Amino acid sequence: MMSMKKNCQTLGLILLLGMIGTVHGNLNAQTVYINMGKGWSYITGAQRAVNDSNRVNYSTDGSYPCGRRITNFENSELIDGHDSDFVKVHLDAKQVYDAEKTVNGPAFFISQYEVTNGQYIQFIEDCIAQWMKENRPEIVQKYKWESPEYVQAVQGWLASNEGTTAADGAIQSAHLQSPAANWGELYLKKLDWKKITFRGVAIYPSTEAWVKDFVYSVNEPLTRYYLSHPKYADYPVVCVSQSQAKCFCEWYANKNMVQTKSRKDNYVIMYRLPTEQEWERAASVVAEKRSKKSSGSPANNNYLRNSRGCYIANFRPETHNFGTDGAVYPNSVDSYFPNDAGCYNMQGNVAEWTSTPMNYAVVMSDGQKSTLGYIVKGGAWNLPEAACTVGSRTVFSEDVAKSFVGFRMVAVPMKKFKPLITPEF
Repeated sequence: MMSMKKNCQTLGLILLLGMIGTVHGNLNAQTVYINMGKGWSYITGAQRAVNDSNRVNYSTDGSYPCGRRITNFENSELIDGHDSDFVKVHLDAKQVYDAEKTVNGPAFFISQYEVTNGQYIQFIEDCIAQWMKENRPEIVQKYKWESPEYVQAVQGWLASNEGTTAADGAIQSAHLQSPAANWGELYLKKLDWKKITFRGVAIYPSTEAWVKDFVYSVNEPLTRYYLSHPKYADYPVVCVSQSQAKCFCEWYANKNMVQTKSRKDNYVIMYRLPTEQEWERAASVVAEKRSKKSSGSPANNNYLRNSRGCYIANFRPETHNFGTDGAVYPNSVDSYFPNDAGCYNMQGNVAEWTSTPMNYAVVMSDGQKSTLGYIVKGGAWNLPEAACTVGSRTVFSEDVAKSFVGFRMVAVPMKKFKPLITPEF
């Protein structure tokens, strides 16, 4: 992860065991030394397993942010978030975890922070720069990235087919929006942001979700400022679909090659979304020596307050008094104390996409249909404590974007195999 905070722990040279193979876990007992730098936690060994019979499964909609409490994805009961057992329920560690069972798997690195707005803006702007290089090379060669001329050329591209542009890309049509003088002004314009793509996928966040998710709230300012304003650069990116999150991971891998300390073998780092099992293992780590600045491990204590009664996560308290836990909306990615693995906001703040698929039922006018979606973990700022336990989950289609769902990445070293036959021409 790019160095976002000065206080994150430096991992340095990490001894990584058994990571050679495919993402599905075909292992080869080799040792690789990887320097991942700041912002990554190394997860290895067995952690306590979640008790599947006590999982909290939930879904959400615009009218009821805490949504529907459901026992499975075939039946659901619409409940009122203000007086439901879902809001008031608390599952302690003994209920969340199976005392007789642990879960193990290949070792991996996980980001200590949720991916931020600032990082995602870099992704967007890199895609813009690539388009400009391919389609407007005369602008790229003549003007600097920060210049009004460059910004206005981008505006002309994103302004659909309205009006005309001069040779230097400046907006000429009077009935178009006024030309942006800088990138900050550009991001406030109503433009065709879906034109910005990566591998054919439109990657600009669906910021209108801030309004669609909360029909009775006045969230319009967040649609304009949350993603691009410098104040929110270290806040978690939201309103991104699972497809967009996967695109970010692929782009990040291309931009951040990590060199291994191996003379004989050649490795690359694969960045991707975590599986549900990987996410739960990282959320459940119990440190041998707990840091004084650690919030502890849910495997020992699943509450979202510490022994002094202070909130250690950003969620919706039972009183529905947003802000009593320190935040009304998402908070910066380094807020509160990290867990024993060194990861911040695994519980609360924003829910996080995983790569684990799950079928769920959708009630249509012509009957109930099963749909494939992907599991979302961790709960969020707008969800009650029950939705923020390690064992809780919801599921969304890969193209759904929510104002309370973001993501973090895992990193897996992969060996680069040479072809067995080199063709001769």
